[in-house]
Amino acid sequence: MADNRFAKLRSYWFTPVNNSPLITFRILFGVIMFMEFSGSLTSGWVKEVYIQAPFRFTFIGFEFLQNMHGPVMYVYFLVATILSLLVIVGLFYRPASILLALMWTAVYFSQKSHYNNHYYLMVLIGWMMTMMPANRRASMDVKWKLVKPTNECHRWQIQLFIIQIAIVYIYASIAKMYPDWLNAVPVKLWFSRRASMPFFGRFFGNETFAFFISYSGIIFDLLIVPALLWRRTRILAVAAMLFFHFFNGSVFGIGVFPYLAMSLNVFFFPGKTFDNVLGIVQQPFSYKTPEISKQNMVVILISMYVVWQVLTPLRHHLYKGDVTWTEEGHRMSWRMMLRTKSGRGVFKVKDKNSDSVWVVRPNEYLMRYQANDVAKKPDFIWQFSKLLKSKYKEKGYDVEVYAECFCSLNGRPEKPMVDPNVDIAAQEWKPFTHHNWVMTEYE
Repeated sequence: MADNRFAKLRSYWFTPVNNSPLITFRILFGVIMFMEFSGSLTSGWVKEVYIQAPFRFTFIGFEFLQNMHGPVMYVYFLVATILSLLVIVGLFYRPASILLALMWTAVYFSQKSHYNNHYYLMVLIGWMMTMMPANRRASMDVKWKLVKPTNECHRWQIQLFIIQIAIVYIYASIAKMYPDWLNAVPVKLWFSRRASMPFFGRFFGNETFAFFISYSGIIFDLLIVPALLWRRTRILAVAAMLFFHFFNGSVFGIGVFPYLAMSLNVFFFPGKTFDNVLGIVQQPFSYKTPEISKQNMVVILISMYVVWQVLTPLRHHLYKGDVTWTEEGHRMSWRMMLRTKSGRGVFKVKDKNSDSVWVVRPNEYLMRYQANDVAKKPDFIWQFSKLLKSKYKEKGYDVEVYAECFCSLNGRPEKPMVDPNVDIAAQEWKPFTHHNWVMTEYE
């Protein structure tokens, strides 16, 4: 019985379908990556993050990416911009997409002070695109006869994107179902700071509007994918998406995410929708179906990927406390725009061999935007403590490092973020275990 179900699933995933949504998305995704890399160059983001900052908070385990530093990063981002253009036109697509995914992944893991959920989504989609036959139509690779043209791809090469989108939105909805969001607390705080904005500003002082935005966010995230899948509601869903992302982009300035989200809509439309734009391949080459053993491997890998994506956002249940406060399990979990958190802190560096004590403020070593994170995120606190220990070791001191950091969550009175009596520099980082020096209570 199980073998029969597996065979049916395999047959379903490898059914030939129209590939125009995949081809269209290749072009749109290339444009988005071009916007991101070129915008980072022209806006001064590269200078701020990779040149001016003497130290970057990489993801833990990726400290070797500190070597991504200096004026050479201008060249790095310029190369990535050119690779984005190659993806758009479909020239040398396979190597260009692999290099582009690798370069963006390195950018993502090399700094987390500017963490955004859509940066993580772009990592996932970038690697997904490296496995797709997205250059088999409307591409220079076809024109130069580097690949055979086709109007087909396999069903899994379309539906994997739909599954990924569904996971993003459903988890975003579930994450909002916590008391503060249901009471519109974060939204009220955000709106109070934007009351002077043109057009929308007139609504921001209205409590009813804050509740409307809070609950419509839950409903939108929960229902948008089913609405896109159902033909009768698809156009209405796209219109709702346009308004939703226009509003968020105008009010909160969330970068390229609105464009990425709208681009992903192409996978919900029948393939023939884009045929007139892309052009039908005459005398098309039928997309080859691999042998059964390779099909089995693809089905297994897809299943493993989906399970990973389903389980990762749930990992915060492995830790004590509320993830909105402790941050443990927050990243890569589609917990998007859920809370507002502010903090302040100082570090006490004590010499083990004398009575010497130094009080250090984060902005003495860090950029302002980094110092703000150090006060309220435990992994930043731990990394900065390690940095201070190494700095004082260079001066000949063997030190302990203590942090006095106080945070406010959603406008509450400040509470300690970490235990001020623990030498944090002496602690090990355990990625799947709660750190006892992180305070779990914020009420």
